[in-house]
Amino acid sequence: MLQLEDNDNNKSTITIQLDLMIHEFKSTNIKRCCYIFAAISLMVIVGSGCDKGKNIPDVSNIKVDLEVVRFEKEMYGVDSSRIPQKAADLIKTHPEFSEIYTNIMRERNQRDSSELFVMDWLMRGPQLKMLYDTCMALYDDFSEYENQLTESMKYYKYYFPEKEVPRFYTCITEFAYQGFSYGEDIVAIGVEHYMGKDFPAYRSIFPYYQYSKFTPEHLISSTMEVLAGELSGEYKEVQLLDAMIQNGKKLYLMDLLMPYAPDSVKLQMTDAQAEWCMDNEFEIWTFFVNEDLVFNSKKRDYMKYILPGPHSPGMPPDAPGRTANFTGWQIIKKYMKQNPHISLQEMLDNKDARKILKASKYRGES
Repeated sequence: MLQLEDNDNNKSTITIQLDLMIHEFKSTNIKRCCYIFAAISLMVIVGSGCDKGKNIPDVSNIKVDLEVVRFEKEMYGVDSSRIPQKAADLIKTHPEFSEIYTNIMRERNQRDSSELFVMDWLMRGPQLKMLYDTCMALYDDFSEYENQLTESMKYYKYYFPEKEVPRFYTCITEFAYQGFSYGEDIVAIGVEHYMGKDFPAYRSIFPYYQYSKFTPEHLISSTMEVLAGELSGEYKEVQLLDAMIQNGKKLYLMDLLMPYAPDSVKLQMTDAQAEWCMDNEFEIWTFFVNEDLVFNSKKRDYMKYILPGPHSPGMPPDAPGRTANFTGWQIIKKYMKQNPHISLQEMLDNKDARKILKASKYRGES
C-alpha cells in the first residue's frame, strides 16, 4: 500500500523563489537550530527514566540493521554534466523508490513522460537544487536522526519481531509530502519539512498553526506516524468514531515506538495544548457526545476535529485542533487496559470501531 503524508492539503509540487528564502534564512541559524534540537533529543533520552505510568521494555540487546538512503544527496551531489548517467543509475540502484518518487513529483504535463525523463528533469531544477543546498546546512550530517531511528526500530522489532525493519529514504519533495511509505518496506522523509518553525518558505505555503510541527524535533515522530499508518492498515471511514479509532491506533503505535518523546510532539500540539487536552479529557468527550458527533457520518461536521487547525470549533479557545485524535488515543489505551488478553496485532486487526469503543468502556477517562 502506498501511503502519503502530505501536510493534510494534498498539494501538488509547489514552485517558490528559494533564493530570497536562502538570503533571509542564513545557514548559521539553521546549524544553531540543529545543535539545539540535538541537545533536546539527548535530554529526552537521558531523562527517560522519569516517564511515569509506562511499562517501557528494555530493548538494549536488540540488534537492528538500519539502512538510511540519502536519496537527495545522490540526486543533487553530482556535477551537472553527470546528471543523465546519475539519473539512470538511481533508477537502477533504487528501482522501487525511484518509481514512487518520480510518480509523485511529476508535473501535470509529464504524466506520459518516462521515469528517466522525470528524474533527469528534477535533478536539473535550479530551485530544487537551492532547496537541497539549504536543507543540507541542517541535514548534511544525519547521524543524530539515524541514532533515533535505530532506537525506534529496536522497539519495532520488540513488538513486531517477525517484521523486517524498513529502509528509510531521505528526499526533497518541494513541500509536497512530509513523508510517504510503500508497504512496510520503504518509508520516506521529506527533510525540507523540518527546517524550524521560523523557516521563511513556510509562510507562503502553510497556515501559521502548522509551523510548530515543522521542526527537527518532529522529524522522527512524523516518520513513525507514516510507519504506524502502514501497521494499522486500511480502514473504512464512515463516522467520526472510525477516524478517531484509526488515528488513536497510530498514536498508540507511535507511543510504543518512541516512548520517551513528548506527547505534544506525537499529537502535533504545543506543550500547553497537549496539557490542556490531558486536563480536559472528560470535557472533550462530553462535547463530542452532546453534539452528536461520535457517530456522525458527515465529514464536513467532524473533519475539523481530525485535521490540523488553530482550534476545535465549539470548544473553549484553548482547545487545539485534532482533539478527536487525542480522544481516539485515549480510547485505544483504555481498550488495551481493559482487555489484557488482546494482543497488539489483534487490536490493529480489529476494524470495528464501535466494538472497540464498547469493549474499552471509555467514558471520558483513560
